Amino acid sequence: MNRRRIFWLWLPLAVSFTLMMLEGPTVQAAITRLDQSALNLAAFGLVMSISLIIESPVIMLISTAIALVRDAQSYRILRTFVITLNLVLTVVTALVAWTPLYGLVVGGVLGIPATIAAAARPAFQIMLLWTAAIGWRRFYQGILVRHGLTTRVSYGTAIRLFFTIVTAAALAVWGRLPGAIVGACSLMAGVISEAIATHLFALPVVRRIETEPRAATEQPLTISAIIAFHMPLAATSLLTLVVQPVTAAALARLAQPTATLATWPVIFSAMMVLRGWGMALQETAIAQAADQRAQRPLRDFTLIVAAATSLAALLLAFTPALDLYLRTVISLDPQLWSYVRGGLQVLLLLPGITALTSWLRGLLVAAGTTSNVYRGMGVNLVVNGSLLLLGVAFQLPGILVAAVSLIVASAAEYLYLQRRYNTIAEERRARMPAKPATIA
Repeated sequence: MNRRRIFWLWLPLAVSFTLMMLEGPTVQAAITRLDQSALNLAAFGLVMSISLIIESPVIMLISTAIALVRDAQSYRILRTFVITLNLVLTVVTALVAWTPLYGLVVGGVLGIPATIAAAARPAFQIMLLWTAAIGWRRFYQGILVRHGLTTRVSYGTAIRLFFTIVTAAALAVWGRLPGAIVGACSLMAGVISEAIATHLFALPVVRRIETEPRAATEQPLTISAIIAFHMPLAATSLLTLVVQPVTAAALARLAQPTATLATWPVIFSAMMVLRGWGMALQETAIAQAADQRAQRPLRDFTLIVAAATSLAALLLAFTPALDLYLRTVISLDPQLWSYVRGGLQVLLLLPGITALTSWLRGLLVAAGTTSNVYRGMGVNLVVNGSLLLLGVAFQLPGILVAAVSLIVASAAEYLYLQRRYNTIAEERRARMPAKPATIA
């Protein structure tokens, strides 16, 4: 396995991540062209934060499917687990959207201003099936990746982006709905279309899987085994996504909350586009874990991706490319440009850190040590939350607080994962039988 083959396995996944991350700027561009754009950008950011938290247990289903779907029995029981999880999380979404829980979470816990909370609620109600659609899609994406069909994953994401853009453009031209609702409708059109497309793309593979008997040496997959493997990954996703509403809560308690809450999603979305190339390394590492020849080329390739994405962040943050992006793509109020530029300049190294972290996560998941991935994200959240608290206590500039907290916490997670991986590798080498001595 050389770097070229790794590249062709990784590229469709990276394209898929990038297309998915372009969704945010696309929707934001539609919202900025409607009335009360700052208010609706803040409301849409809130909707996404809550939706992503509820969605978090299904995000890592792609990794779980890559690792666990081996034959007909494992496919069917994991599918049952996915359906059950989707139903439970859809009920949770409904309870938050249509009961007093919404006020408790948004106003009480997060401290979001009432005007933003009111604008966000109908948009959040539209997102009822968001989690179920994504859970179903991630499950079948994992099956495609396990069988080397990563190109089909990128096709599905392209379909998603197409429907998102068409819906956002049509509703923006119509101009009769608030921006936050336009954003929610656009996202739902995209994720449902992608779930359907991915399911159809995976059907030929599924038909083959359903004819494969379990190997005599393999134990049948059980629900308890799935829970033991997947729950640390689900908790990792939850902790990852908790960062965003926690950041929003901090920004709401600092100066100029409407401006900072409106611009932080723009900063985060732009950075996620660049980070997507590194995020694809997690699934690439899991898929290649069984091939020891691939490990050194994969490490070298990770370093290349880390350097390239951080260089791209540098070019965006320090050149007129950012002005062009904010003016022509996002159509953001020029008074808010300085917030975005300052945040991106602080986050220059974040794409590179993301690439290294995703590579280590993939290696640890493939080794079956998913709890280490969870603990690493726990380190991230503790560091991030502590720095946000300090920022609020000293009333520092909001975007600076959010950006510094994010990049320092990400670096802390990477260092933890690297240490754990080194420890596991040393333990495995120690257990290997010593080579017999030779006589010269």
